[in-house]
Amino acid sequence: MSILSNVEQMYGIKIQRARQKKDIHKIETASMTYCLKPYNFPEDEIRFITHVLSFLDERGFTRSQKVYPTVQQTAYMTHEGVSYTLTNWVDGQRPKFTKKIDFKKGICTLAKFHSSAVGFPVTEAPAARIRYEGLGDEIAGYKKRLSPYKGTAHLVALCEEVTHRLQQPKVREAIDSEQKAGAFIHGDYNYPNLIKDRQLKIHLIDFENCSLHVRMKDLSHLLHRNCLWNGTKMLRAVDYYQRYRPLSPRDLHLLHALLISPYHVVRNIRIAGIRSAKRVIPSFAQLNKYRRELRALL
Repeated sequence: MSILSNVEQMYGIKIQRARQKKDIHKIETASMTYCLKPYNFPEDEIRFITHVLSFLDERGFTRSQKVYPTVQQTAYMTHEGVSYTLTNWVDGQRPKFTKKIDFKKGICTLAKFHSSAVGFPVTEAPAARIRYEGLGDEIAGYKKRLSPYKGTAHLVALCEEVTHRLQQPKVREAIDSEQKAGAFIHGDYNYPNLIKDRQLKIHLIDFENCSLHVRMKDLSHLLHRNCLWNGTKMLRAVDYYQRYRPLSPRDLHLLHALLISPYHVVRNIRIAGIRSAKRVIPSFAQLNKYRRELRALL
């Protein structure tokens, strides 16, 4: 049986047209357009991802995809050993965060998502997706990645400082508060995983990296990717975020610790090696200016 025939049988739908984009199938029926997405994760993690999407839907958050159950009321189907979810297809285009209006809409949408991304039952998440206490190991990994290369000693020292800051009382309070609140994150919030519809509203897709984690992780990821070593631009973005979701002083201490980490350099090393990373390594003067600007968070 073909995958499309299996979808028709499992979901009780009649497919009129279908088109494959990489590993995603766009499926059209007489009344609906769906997205069929494969997952190469253990089943408990697939259940977690679908539970997160259902949780957001129940809380009234309308900017994430809706999971459709099979006729047997399961959240996903299996075909030839691969698991698939069926969700609504979001029409639109990727926002361009080089445009001020798109970037501001992205920040606003993230703040609104974070307002809903709380209260998830920790007991219903697999251990692999509970990551509140993983920040220290992550920074240790940055340090290990950077250490072999010349010209990165100031970034290695930065990792050591971040490790120290993660143990400070206000930062620990922020992490503990997020864990007690059952907070979760998208895990890869940036323009490749966002869609701007015809009404210019931004929708979140691709929740495969979601986890129970501190929400400042999403915000720091967005700022690192779009405000590289520009503390002033980051501060403006944080102020705009707080129009829609105010942050506590302890949240700001945690965000500060995450923002001074050399995330973007490490990311470039992982993707394309040190030669690619050299273009995003700050000078001592640039790094010092950036850090002075970020002190305003505290």
